[in-house]
Amino acid sequence: MGRRTGTQRRGWLGGTALLGLLVMAMGPVARSASGPDGTAPSPAAAPSDPIVGSMPAPPADRVLRARSEALLGDPAALFRAAAAAIEQEDHAHADWLYAQLAQRHPIVGDHAGLLRARLQLSKGRAAEARQIASQTLARHADSPLRARLHELVGEALAAERDEAGARRAWSAALAETRDDAQRAALLRRIARSQERSGEDRAAGLTWRRLWMEHPATDEARQASHRLDVIEAHLGESLRGAGEWRARGDQLFRERMNDEALEAYDRAIEKGLSKSEERRLQKQRAHTLFRMRRYPEALLAFESLPQTGDTPIWRARSLARADRVPESIEAFERIVARRDSNRIYAHYLAALLLDGRERDAEARAHFQVVADDPGRGGLAQAALWQLGWSDYRRGAFAQAAERFDRLADATGDPIERLRPRYWRARALEQGGRADEARGLLDAIAKEYPLSYYGWRAREHLGGGALGAVAHDIARGKAGLRPGELERVRILMEAGLVDEGGEETALLTRRAKGLDDRIELARLLTAAGDYNRAQRVIVDAYTTPLARGPIGGLEELWWYAWPSAFAGMVDEATRPEGSIAPELVYSIMREESGYRPKVISPVGARGLMQIMRETGEQLAKRIGREGFDPDQLFDPATNIELGSFYLGELSRQFPTKLSAAIASYNAGPHVVSRWVEGDGRPDDEWVESIPYSQTRSYVKRVTRSLQAYRLLY
Repeated sequence: MGRRTGTQRRGWLGGTALLGLLVMAMGPVARSASGPDGTAPSPAAAPSDPIVGSMPAPPADRVLRARSEALLGDPAALFRAAAAAIEQEDHAHADWLYAQLAQRHPIVGDHAGLLRARLQLSKGRAAEARQIASQTLARHADSPLRARLHELVGEALAAERDEAGARRAWSAALAETRDDAQRAALLRRIARSQERSGEDRAAGLTWRRLWMEHPATDEARQASHRLDVIEAHLGESLRGAGEWRARGDQLFRERMNDEALEAYDRAIEKGLSKSEERRLQKQRAHTLFRMRRYPEALLAFESLPQTGDTPIWRARSLARADRVPESIEAFERIVARRDSNRIYAHYLAALLLDGRERDAEARAHFQVVADDPGRGGLAQAALWQLGWSDYRRGAFAQAAERFDRLADATGDPIERLRPRYWRARALEQGGRADEARGLLDAIAKEYPLSYYGWRAREHLGGGALGAVAHDIARGKAGLRPGELERVRILMEAGLVDEGGEETALLTRRAKGLDDRIELARLLTAAGDYNRAQRVIVDAYTTPLARGPIGGLEELWWYAWPSAFAGMVDEATRPEGSIAPELVYSIMREESGYRPKVISPVGARGLMQIMRETGEQLAKRIGREGFDPDQLFDPATNIELGSFYLGELSRQFPTKLSAAIASYNAGPHVVSRWVEGDGRPDDEWVESIPYSQTRSYVKRVTRSLQAYRLLY
């Protein structure tokens, strides 16, 4: 594959720089001090409310204040000036600037109040910090900073040796936030305060709550240690079977499978009621299945009463443990019982029978599912399998007819492309080439940025893309102008993290096109490529597949961003490296550009690398002292993932789809699929045995074509 550096990328959209759009959208900010309703006094007006807690200022600071008069109408400039004053240790002047911000620009007054209170507390002025934070809470009843302001009030009270008051403030903060990390930090503060007050058992219960409810946080490790100490001191255990089970369930939700399994085992050791132990044993079995420890999962499911969906999971575990004949028999026993899982068992049995020289049996099972009118998506999936079976065995007319029926039954236009494409291919194989060409041409023109649109164009010989005539309704705005203005001010002030957090909160209420574009701009400026992408893709899946619209090109950049571009260019710079576009495509489909994400099986970071794989890759590139936690570092993850992609591309030099499949399913498995298979690539991809890998290859390939066209 060829490669292009970040400075060389130009594509379908004519090379307009996204960064330029962001810069134009951002500022400068010199605006009225509008509140949530968009109205407020002129920014130049002198504040009328008293300023509490002002720091004593040296007489010479009058010069600094005089120089700052010109900034009073520009909230972003005031924030920057305050930060610069702190750097120069002009703390009294920074305090004055924050006070002016809070008074003159209520749209960001809560941020100014919080920063001012923090400054006061850092200088040992606890009473003043408390007064400022309390005043800010009173003025900003709807502020997203209320939890942090209450937390700061608690810090100030603790500094004033009012431990009971501090705990009340931290409890108030807990009531204002659902953020996992923030709640863990608050519970740690409360527990430490209780210990300082000699309330050891109460502290132990608070540590236990932290340990149970927020087990994935750094504070949970400290909670585990303090619980050990307090339990030894009290001579009693505060963690029984129920607490270990609750911790395990939360770890399971956090996808920390090893730790969840350990917690479940401890809960079983502690002793549960019969019904609770049965529930826990089933959850433990699901954990083992998720961890791909299939033989152990099988034993765990076999130990349970064979009721509900347990027989289905047992049969699935047999298949994953390479005991396919036994799995088929297990599914067919479920079919024979004719219980509520019967149709699903028909479908899963058919998937296992298909391609194992038992196609007639598979087709019979699929037909039962396809004929069941109450099965919706499962019936459509079975109809697809029947059509694909017809295609593979050369019954092209029957395949075309089934695909046509499936297209008519499929409501989503993007999902409909699959049966439309394969109907055209079946017609072509059946000798109706002109009709097939017309269908393929329509797919290629209607949805050029879809997987099947690209396949259709490639099958027709490639060629340049034409513009697609379509439009996107602008819709009705769901956000008030003041809300977006507030974020713009924070961004221009250099408070990027704060602006990003607030933008993420606004995405829940975004409605119209203008809302979404503005939020995507702000999130991209904050480096939150995932939310920027989601706010666009979730609303415009179908229009995005149809290709860019003049004047709205940035929508497609947000949907396929050049995230972490410098790191990608660095990782793909060496001679013989893969193209940057492939790295972006893998990142998009693996993690959605989220550096800290963990998969259900424990894969980490942007390119979703397992800990063991990361250690092996680090050795192969000569990286010393590798720590698996470095996989959460974007540069490290991209470097290792790009290196691995290069290895896979060299292993499958003439079949990019196989290299992509290998990244998901492993090269040894894919080598077996490729060996001796001379089918066209579209048929090979459609025949990948693992549904997850098949879907993955299509998504990555689609994104790869989009990146090639857009940049």
